[in-house]
Amino acid sequence: MPKKKNQETQAEQSERFKKAVRELIDAGELSPTEADKALDALVRKNAAASNS
Repeated sequence: MPKKKNQETQAEQSERFKKAVRELIDAGELSPTEADKALDALVRKNAAASNS
């Protein structure tokens, strides 16, 4: 039987996500700078592949 989906509001889900991100940053497991660089590289790679 499939799991029942969590019935939280968008605001509750957003707050839960923000809290999880803050915890990862505080624990040193997530670096906003590194994440931004990785996303930028991914977008550039995908854009270059699309233009070929």
